[in-house]
Amino acid sequence: MNVLKSSSIYSFFTFLSRIFGYLRDILIANFLGTGINADIFFVAFRFPNTFRRIFSEGALNTAFVPIYSKIRANKNIHETQNFSGNIITCFSVIIILLVVLIEMFMPFFIQLLAPGFVQIEEKFVELVFVARIIFPFILLITLTSIYSTILNLHNKFAISASIPIVLNIVLCISTIYAFLFSFNILYFLSIGVIVSGILQLIIAIFAVSYENIRVNLFAKIDFTNLKNFFKLFFPAFLSSGILQINILIGTIIVSYQSGAVSFLYYADRIYQLPLALIGIALSIVLLPMISREISVKKFGSANKIVNETIIYSLLLSAPAAIALITIPELIISVLFERGEFDSNSTLSTAHALRMFGFGLVAFILMKILTPIFFAHENPKPTFYIAVINLLINTIISIILFRQIGFIGVAISTSISAWISVIVMCQFLIRKGYLSLDKKIFKPISVILASCIVLYLYLIFLKLNFLAYFSETLIFETLFLIITVVTSILLYFFIISFYKPFAYQNLKKGFSNNE
Repeated sequence: MNVLKSSSIYSFFTFLSRIFGYLRDILIANFLGTGINADIFFVAFRFPNTFRRIFSEGALNTAFVPIYSKIRANKNIHETQNFSGNIITCFSVIIILLVVLIEMFMPFFIQLLAPGFVQIEEKFVELVFVARIIFPFILLITLTSIYSTILNLHNKFAISASIPIVLNIVLCISTIYAFLFSFNILYFLSIGVIVSGILQLIIAIFAVSYENIRVNLFAKIDFTNLKNFFKLFFPAFLSSGILQINILIGTIIVSYQSGAVSFLYYADRIYQLPLALIGIALSIVLLPMISREISVKKFGSANKIVNETIIYSLLLSAPAAIALITIPELIISVLFERGEFDSNSTLSTAHALRMFGFGLVAFILMKILTPIFFAHENPKPTFYIAVINLLINTIISIILFRQIGFIGVAISTSISAWISVIVMCQFLIRKGYLSLDKKIFKPISVILASCIVLYLYLIFLKLNFLAYFSETLIFETLFLIITVVTSILLYFFIISFYKPFAYQNLKKGFSNNE
């Protein structure tokens, strides 16, 4: 299965990136903790990240891939080079104008993004200053994302997946350097973001050139391809924008509770690991694959790929969700509890992580179902689904935040994700874009049964052995490693009794080159 093999390559390098990301978060947690300075950095960094996800990971990528794939299917290499160049030129101009606009009116946008900071004038001024340093990152990372998408379309997944490692390495160096020489860690982190953006763009351009993939930056504008691109881009932009607004609304709500932004950030970092390794990796590989099949009218083949992707996503995501739900305190304690990150920070972050865990499978399924709309060049439904998600999430977040604080935001995020999955499935099936093969229900049942056993095993370890290992960090880390390793062995031992999930058959899925 090509999608499994390619996604495993992408996942491997994404995992390496997340290891460095984890080291980055350890350093930030140690020196900034979950206090006001940490909140300032996370809010300021989230601002360009929101736009990045709208432009590069959201609308731009999903609109670019189907058009590029269709041009490649017609074997028109020169036209693909011109199309890539046109997109890079257009978005360079658009993002530069956006950066200038945001920089000019940064205080206004910060008031919308984090109104809770307005009450503390000194910290609000500092947040505006830091946000102005970081925001140009959006230009650098958007261009990097375009080049990375081109690499993915040419099956160079390892290169594109490894580029984000640069950000994490630079931020680690910035934090250590600032600490050793008694500089302002917050400011050095902000400058580090920009430096990493420059380095990532240079590496991406060099990688495309090294692979002999030409991009004609000075090509004459092809209005036909651009028109087709923007027909997909604008609905995708609106739907991606609404999903990111959803995240921003959560930030706005919890900014009124001290430390809450940081609690949700660290919890988000943990559940983003399986989401990136499974959901994002599969979706990035899935879109060009089914786009190619659909472009040559092989709808049955495209549907088969989607069904297999759903099975493998559940195979990997369901046990990860069980772990996040069952042992979040242990995970957070081992990973972050040191320095300024105390036991109260651990408890609060673990509560948020548990609630995100209930939505992990839904988050991953959304990543897999969304590309189907764009492969069929019909992105408008994703906009309406995003609106539904926004309304539900906002209403539930406000209600629950008033009752139980920031935990309510995490709960509402998971609830709205599951509702979105249900709506997506209904629409895709009704339009004939997706047909769930009856054969997938048996492996799904096997996965669910195995997860129940895994849940009971984790509860048993937690209740009977955790107390003996919680005295020191070394013992607690050892217990987490033992728990993770034995849980993985137990889970895959149980599912191996179902022949399609036996080791040899799974190995074929990762090694098949056909």
